[in-house]
Amino acid sequence: MSEKIQVRLQRLAVHRVGNKSKEEGVVASQDLVDLNDGELNELLLRYFISPFKQEEFFRFTHTSDLALNEMFAYATLIFNEPAKFHTYSVHILNHLYEQSDHPKVKSGELYVAYFKGCIINDEEVDAIGIFKSENKDTFLTFKDSHDDLSIDYHAGVNLKGVDKGCMIYNTEAEDGYRVKMVDANSTDAQFWKDDFLHVDELKDTNFSTRTVLNMCKDFSEEVFAKSESKKDQIEFISRSVDYFSKNETFDLEDFTSSVIDEPESAERFKNYSQNFAEERNLEDIQGFTINKSTVRNMKRKFRNFIKLDTQIEIKFSGYNPEQSEQYVERGYDEERGMHFYKVFFYSES
Repeated sequence: MSEKIQVRLQRLAVHRVGNKSKEEGVVASQDLVDLNDGELNELLLRYFISPFKQEEFFRFTHTSDLALNEMFAYATLIFNEPAKFHTYSVHILNHLYEQSDHPKVKSGELYVAYFKGCIINDEEVDAIGIFKSENKDTFLTFKDSHDDLSIDYHAGVNLKGVDKGCMIYNTEAEDGYRVKMVDANSTDAQFWKDDFLHVDELKDTNFSTRTVLNMCKDFSEEVFAKSESKKDQIEFISRSVDYFSKNETFDLEDFTSSVIDEPESAERFKNYSQNFAEERNLEDIQGFTINKSTVRNMKRKFRNFIKLDTQIEIKFSGYNPEQSEQYVERGYDEERGMHFYKVFFYSES
């Protein structure tokens, strides 16, 4: 993440939050963490920032008035009055505790951090980070003493990734700020996203690109694979990814005519996309600017191999439609009563 080069951890408050349904209560720290230790500062910075690799942005929302969203209000107060950071961090602690009434919500440490120098859309902004560590690991420690080595253990937080976290960037305040979020635990009814933060995903170019590519993936699995061969499914996915890679904008009519040759399948895709949009209340599925970074990230989610019941797999390198169209043929052997694939090549390595 490019922000690591620019960002600086300026303030940090650490509290403990329990489960309200179990009446575990909270423990509020008396003061901010001393960040003068450069190594500790760097470790914490990496721990907080590294999970936010995703392209998705969220924003604070409220059914009636954005100002009534408590986390939006606390973020605004902190950005406007950073000197009262610790006081407002305790308010955030208490707000989180009030939302932690689901039986599966774990107790843990709450970190409220203030960052300088974050880069969003080529703009340098401040940010507020809110993180929660829920799981503890056991670590071995070793100590040299009089030409001997002793071993001990202790429980602690693994710095490889936060359990829950969000970054609130001081930009687009009138639209609920720009927020990034991570949640490694999906067993507690999404209380972090829906109850504590109350955010919705921002419907930007990343959202539109990812949504339509996922729609193509769903269509290939739910419709295409059931009515056509696996080879045809691979070709459809390859053509779809190829379209998104080579074009700057998406147009549903142009995409359908470019990717699907067979009229009946094209009509089936149009009906599928219409139902897909209506079920999810999507407005811009007909056309939008393609986010190239999202396309690169999404490629990993698409299946580009054919798995056969004879313990053989045919894997295609990348998403080049010509691979399956020109070099692989599918047929049926009457004598054996089996389907087969014929693969053409010039040389092998």
